[in-house]
Amino acid sequence: MSAPSDRHPRMTPDCYPELDFIEFSDAGGNDRHGVGASWNSHAVSVRPEHRLIGVSQLLVEPAPPPPNVLGKIELRPETIMPVLENDGLEILAFMLDVEPNVVREIGVCLNEEERRRAEGLRLERDRRRFVATRGRLRQVLASKLGISPSEVELEYGHRGKPHLSHRMGARDLCFSVSRSGDVAVVALSTRQEVGVDIEAVRPVPEADEIAALCFSASEYGSYTALGPEDRLEGFLRRWTRLEAISKALGCGLGQPSSWDEGDWAVRRFVPKPGYIGTVVVRNW
Repeated sequence: MSAPSDRHPRMTPDCYPELDFIEFSDAGGNDRHGVGASWNSHAVSVRPEHRLIGVSQLLVEPAPPPPNVLGKIELRPETIMPVLENDGLEILAFMLDVEPNVVREIGVCLNEEERRRAEGLRLERDRRRFVATRGRLRQVLASKLGISPSEVELEYGHRGKPHLSHRMGARDLCFSVSRSGDVAVVALSTRQEVGVDIEAVRPVPEADEIAALCFSASEYGSYTALGPEDRLEGFLRRWTRLEAISKALGCGLGQPSSWDEGDWAVRRFVPKPGYIGTVVVRNW
């Protein structure tokens, strides 16, 4: 991998800050989202001195969730299913690869800007998944607000983080979105800021190099202490945790930001077998 550049973090199609090197191509040159496959060797944009949003603390590994939310989720097309509910926090999961007629029905509620962004995506698969993600997000928010999905208005922070418009009258409802492969999740929290990230469990050839560049000294030490059979899961747990915090803060992973581990409650979840998810909620 080449030396880090000074470029700003890229914004994903869902308007969440994401490191450039999270975008990669498969053997056919198709852009994909998540961690894994063959990484672009020219795309790293994190400065080592930032150590991933200024992380110098070791996040305490949370206790595993109850068995009923681990590994027993069976997502089905055309459904939105809860995968975690706890004290004002709710996570809903849904599949993105649904029938074309379903995508068209979901896409009816998108606004003009969202439609233009979908049309600007090169691959038909990415356009379909973007429409499904945004449409489902609108449906979820609309159900909480008691309005139609097309009436949901979003605003964006200075680094692109979406939140409900001040005209919605429900500014205490916070949300975060993540997608990987054919699965997406929406995390909802009342009053407290929230961030969520999921990743499909698949090989990450440069996981050790990424960990050395991005993890704090404590996190990197605990990661390298893992045996070979635990390395992939250990990397993805730490990665999703840091991504979730960056989303909650509304900053890119390579942007310096001060925070304290005591500010966040961290929970793991499984949106679907073969995926790892982490959600963080601000404690105050």
